[in-house]
Amino acid sequence: MGESSEETKNRLLQSAKKEFLEKGFMGASLRTIASNAGVTTGAMYRHFKDKDAFFCALVDDAIEVTTNTVMLADSKTHAMVDDVLSKEHYEFEEQSVVDLLNYMYKNFDAFTLLLEKSAGSTHEHFQEEICELYTKNCSKTFNWMYRQKFAKRKIDSMTVHFIASTIINSFADIIIHRMSKKEALSYIDNITRFTRYGTMHLLGIPCGEKSN
Repeated sequence: MGESSEETKNRLLQSAKKEFLEKGFMGASLRTIASNAGVTTGAMYRHFKDKDAFFCALVDDAIEVTTNTVMLADSKTHAMVDDVLSKEHYEFEEQSVVDLLNYMYKNFDAFTLLLEKSAGSTHEHFQEEICELYTKNCSKTFNWMYRQKFAKRKIDSMTVHFIASTIINSFADIIIHRMSKKEALSYIDNITRFTRYGTMHLLGIPCGEKSN
């Protein structure tokens, strides 16, 4: 029996991932991808129209999961919580971090492609774009907390950017520095505590976890 279209597509993707990881997006060769997958270039183009289509297919799920996690910082999400300073809410945030880390380690290659091999592709500015989105969400949430009188003070935009970029860059560090999962969990826990209590202090909120 001949190979199915889906099987051919999967072999092409595995070949493309290997080529991108070794040479980066710019250096990768479509001819090499097809050859290593054992298909003709004509057959390859029936599945992927160009090099960018290959790259997107390999990383789009990772982008979606990361974006969904970052959107948890949106003010609309916080407005649905009974008490944003409760122990339960902190635990929810911590679990979302663990869930993202678990996903990252199951899809380490996809994040390596995004953070180290994406120059020239549609997603070459992934880290900056996620940082910008997270900064925007944090800013809206902090302003909402001030209006709702959870916070006593506002934080200026550049300080919000520093807080958001510190968190986003810490996740990138995990991939770039090839941390073990155990190291990553400890590192992110430290960064989370550092940014949480620093942010609470800047917002004029007593720096202690509230328990119900």
